[in-house]
Amino acid sequence: MQTYDVTILGGGLAGLTLARQLLLKNPELSIAILERKAFPVPEIAHKVGESTVEIGAHYLSEVVQLKKHLIDDQLPKFGLRFFFRNELQTIAEGTEVGGSEFFPAPSYQVDRGRLENYLAGLVQDMGAKMFSASRVTNMEVTSAESGSPHKVEFENGQPGNLIHSRWLVDATGRQGVLKRHLQLNEDIDHSVNAVWFRVDKEIRIDQWGSDDAWKQRLGQVPRRWLSTNHLLGPGYWVWLIPLASGATSVGIVCDPKLHSLREMNSLEKALDWLREYQPECADQLEDCGDKVCDFKALRHLAKGCKQVFSANRWAITGEAGVFLDPFYSPGSDYIAIGNTMIAKLIHEDMAGQSLEQLAPTLQSVFMSLFQNNLLTYQDQYPLFGNARVMSLKIVWDYALYWAFPALLYFQEQLANPSFVQTLGSGIEQLREMNVNMQQFFRDWHQHEDDADVDQAYLDQRTVAVLYQLNAELKEPLDEAALKARFDRNVNLLRDLMHEIQDRVCQHLPEIAPATGTQPPAEPRLGQVFENLNL
Repeated sequence: MQTYDVTILGGGLAGLTLARQLLLKNPELSIAILERKAFPVPEIAHKVGESTVEIGAHYLSEVVQLKKHLIDDQLPKFGLRFFFRNELQTIAEGTEVGGSEFFPAPSYQVDRGRLENYLAGLVQDMGAKMFSASRVTNMEVTSAESGSPHKVEFENGQPGNLIHSRWLVDATGRQGVLKRHLQLNEDIDHSVNAVWFRVDKEIRIDQWGSDDAWKQRLGQVPRRWLSTNHLLGPGYWVWLIPLASGATSVGIVCDPKLHSLREMNSLEKALDWLREYQPECADQLEDCGDKVCDFKALRHLAKGCKQVFSANRWAITGEAGVFLDPFYSPGSDYIAIGNTMIAKLIHEDMAGQSLEQLAPTLQSVFMSLFQNNLLTYQDQYPLFGNARVMSLKIVWDYALYWAFPALLYFQEQLANPSFVQTLGSGIEQLREMNVNMQQFFRDWHQHEDDADVDQAYLDQRTVAVLYQLNAELKEPLDEAALKARFDRNVNLLRDLMHEIQDRVCQHLPEIAPATGTQPPAEPRLGQVFENLNL
């Protein structure tokens, strides 16, 4: 039997970053990590979740201080990029949405095996005890009032190992060991399936088009391949993510009402499906059989959890708790937010503070973020082939993300319940606007479901409001200035809502938004509308 302050079940990205975050602030903490796999884990064919966006990237780079590794051993990410085409168009002939330059707040493409091997070495050097190739066989979760530690039994080459710890954290991914033990699984009203595989080959989407307009769209140095590239169609999207090893991650995510998983649940079927729906992508994968490193199919990606933090000194993080949808790459964001809240709970507890109010309050903040973000994806997959609707939806979704959760996370206030509560009215206004806008996009699609645009390019870098919101993330603000910035952002989002709805309703008068339309106080999207022929 061994005793620790914290036992972390799972030595993947969520568990390892939490251990490092805890030890960076309190090196005296004793931490045990139980991981099923043996280190080093394989590069390339290990786990998905290779694409980061701003919150997750900031967490990895600054909070857990991995910036040098990310720059030296991973790839810079050229943002999220989206391609729309009809059956008669090539990728180059359709609509492209993405930046011509990097946004100020960086993000990265990460080989999960390479990153987790590096992290495992770091946290062990910092004093964490790693029990790899270990399988949990039993556990006893106790109450804070009992004064008894949590107990975990596990096999590690031999049975009968026992750990006692004050804190117990589940970071076991979709296994959800503690989640299952406590019967906390919760269904989510959002159904998407996915298949994915890695190919030991660079796939450079820049080379798919031969005309000068395509080649020069981003200037003289093609860099589209560094983006997380999305190939969209009705009810589905395909991802292409480059890895520093020279491999490429390929995935298909689909609404089962429009595309059955049975059509793609083997490598051969997935390649046939790509030949039908994304033939240019399929062409890149011809004769790659010996270069395919892995393959996996998974139903029901979205997962909920009834509770993720407890005053009884347990917590759940990463995919062991909740997961939404990979479309905007939010997985590492929820690791960042969840781990930061867990670290706050553990540090407060170790300092002798009560968790009776803090734990449920952080739980409420976390689950509110999750439920509000769910609105972005629910019933939206039928729109994915609609270039006009999706181009403006992407602008709206980006702006909302940078104006609220990303802003608060960068300013280290998202895990500060007292500050978040001062924003209650504005947060509710943003939620109501988002409900309205997501329904508006669905209504627009119903009235104009075949809005193809030829050779349109929406350069997000030239959308001033997006650049402004992204650039401001790293600007240091005190609480008063942050409150003023948030209030301004609420008004800015309201203007964007009215501008989009006003312009679209001029184009399609039969659409009647719930709030009515009015001219925006300050028009910001004129060039966007022109590019989309609106």
